[in-house]
Amino acid sequence: MSRDGLQVTVVGWAASTPRGVVGDGAAFRSFRVATTPRWYDSRQGAWTDGRTEWITVKLFREPAMNVAESVRKGQPLIVHGRLHTEEWTTEGVTRTGLVLEATALGHDLTRGRATFTRRVYTSGAADGAERPDDGSRPEDGVDPWAGEAPSSAESVPGPAQGGAADEPADAEEALVTS
Repeated sequence: MSRDGLQVTVVGWAASTPRGVVGDGAAFRSFRVATTPRWYDSRQGAWTDGRTEWITVKLFREPAMNVAESVRKGQPLIVHGRLHTEEWTTEGVTRTGLVLEATALGHDLTRGRATFTRRVYTSGAADGAERPDDGSRPEDGVDPWAGEAPSSAESVPGPAQGGAADEPADAEEALVTS
């Protein structure tokens, strides 16, 4: 295995809207992605769905801010990064879940259209603030994490709100139809 761990690419649907989380002293964005294998069963003459896998996606630093502005529940995504398991204890029960630390993420353009807006930074800015292309300055004191104060449950490292057992059985179907 490489020192980077297990690198995977997941194609699926955003099962939750990204939220700000503070865990182990580091702020990050977290959301869930659901992926279900699907194939055509020629014996039955119909499409068949396999088991849905639920994966927590985590992003840090600038990508975390970008995903907060770009991804919403129900959108088709392609996520690439390092896959690992994470353990946490809730109500005396130890649980494990899949976590994908994303290094690349985008909308699946085979399922729709998207537009891209590049963040532009001015060199030498004392505050390192983003500057729009028109040269105007964003309002001072704007906190990109504002309104995202985590509750005590969100500050626990690990997948959001438990594991796959907490997800509805027909969640992906609901995502597709919404």
